[in-house]
Amino acid sequence: MLNRPKAKIRTSLIVLIAIFSLSSMMVPVTHAVEKAGAKCTTFGKTVVKGKIKLTCVKVTEYKWVAAPIKPALGTIYNPVLPGGKLKVNLLQFQTGAVNFDFGDEVCRENVFNDGCKYDKILGSAVDPDSLNRWISVDLVLTNLTKKKIIAVDLNYSFYMILPDGKYIESERGVIYENAPIDISLEPNVPTTMRVGFALPKVVENLNPIIVVRDDSGTTSRDYFLYLNW
Repeated sequence: MLNRPKAKIRTSLIVLIAIFSLSSMMVPVTHAVEKAGAKCTTFGKTVVKGKIKLTCVKVTEYKWVAAPIKPALGTIYNPVLPGGKLKVNLLQFQTGAVNFDFGDEVCRENVFNDGCKYDKILGSAVDPDSLNRWISVDLVLTNLTKKKIIAVDLNYSFYMILPDGKYIESERGVIYENAPIDISLEPNVPTTMRVGFALPKVVENLNPIIVVRDDSGTTSRDYFLYLNW
């Protein structure tokens, strides 16, 4: 009879341990995945973990990244939203329209451009068998100085981000209307520059971001702007 209380205590202790272990296993997993590199679902959502702020961003997919508490505009942590403006050195950048049928204009300018061919009457046309397709991104530039700026004064390069995270640069040497190679900017007058990209046709899920790389300093710096399509 004296051993029964001990047996009851032992049984109760085992039950409590089991309940505690089960409750520990049932902690919601949503908090566990809120860490740098883990996937997230809501763009722009932020959480603070101690001294670290996590922001949900999208480059190749939505992921949490450790970000500054107040990230600078134009960084990967805080890309410029469509229609927003960003000052870089002596210029102001703003994204505009995206043209997914830009090949017609590129080929009309020069039949020897990538993705072009002669048609039946020796005119220029888009080559349907080309491995690449042309798209253009309009960037509205405002010269913030009091002097005219021409193409040779612009130390910028432009990139889009493929689904695998790799950058693909715009075609610098191709001439078409308002191309970067032929642009001129009057003081304080918004001017639309068209940036052309020859993208592989196999690319289906292009990221809606254009990267503006400032090459004017000893170290290049990238700025990120969202596109609206």
